[in-house]
Amino acid sequence: MLTTGKRHDFLVDYDVGFDEEGMITAVDADFAARCGNSADLSGPVTDRALFHADNCYFYPNVLLKSEPYKTNTVSNTAFRGFGGPQGMMGGERIIEEIAYVLRRDPLDIRKANFYDGEGRNITPYHQQVDDNIIGQIVEELEDNSDYQKRRKEILAFNEKKNVIRKGIALTPVKFGISFTATWCNQAGALVHIYSDGSIHLNHGGTEMGQGLNTKVAQVLADEFQVDLDRIKITATRTDKVLNTSATAASAGSDLNGMAAANAAQQIKTRLIDFACEEYDAEKD
Repeated sequence: MLTTGKRHDFLVDYDVGFDEEGMITAVDADFAARCGNSADLSGPVTDRALFHADNCYFYPNVLLKSEPYKTNTVSNTAFRGFGGPQGMMGGERIIEEIAYVLRRDPLDIRKANFYDGEGRNITPYHQQVDDNIIGQIVEELEDNSDYQKRRKEILAFNEKKNVIRKGIALTPVKFGISFTATWCNQAGALVHIYSDGSIHLNHGGTEMGQGLNTKVAQVLADEFQVDLDRIKITATRTDKVLNTSATAASAGSDLNGMAAANAAQQIKTRLIDFACEEYDAEKD
């Protein structure tokens, strides 16, 4: 435990401007990370923290900086979320602080600052937020969970000054998928069709209990319009599919599934050409 790299711990120092309604007007934040005694993947991890620092909120004016620090501790490394959770925690802390100052329900502050339509739909890294349904989702959850009723009951309980205190929160999460190192967003697949009708599949993803092999096989079966039991899968091997990317970034199914689909489409095109030539038919 002492010598194994772990999730980077962050110290977030920020200044935030907001109006009397809790609407954020500006954010200036530094995300300092304890990286340990080697660089490892600390650069991409701290970058990704910045990509999630806004979570679901629009910052009209923003300056975010990452500060990966070399320390005399174990070298921290890649971990599930890869900096995203730390970034979002910083953003949510800002929301909570505003709510404390204004003596408002943090959910009201969250809803007031959600990404919205034109003029409030650009991230700090200049990506436009499309197909935005965060407001609708939170509204439905607030209603379905009886959030307001439960919050009133909790406030009444806490006023009794019991030793035990209760709390409630409804917090949104934005989670980006795929690799910030764009060349990693690739995958490959090897597909063979045999004379007995069976189909051999090998792809570049790693099955680790998440069902990746089944999902990629389902994609392939759908492309060929055959039953799933026709697909025979072999373990990932670089002598079959080379230059594999890590099975990470929540993209294993998307990348490898589409690689298998592309392989199937190429094979189908060749089979159609072969059938037309073999049986002297016209391609439709």
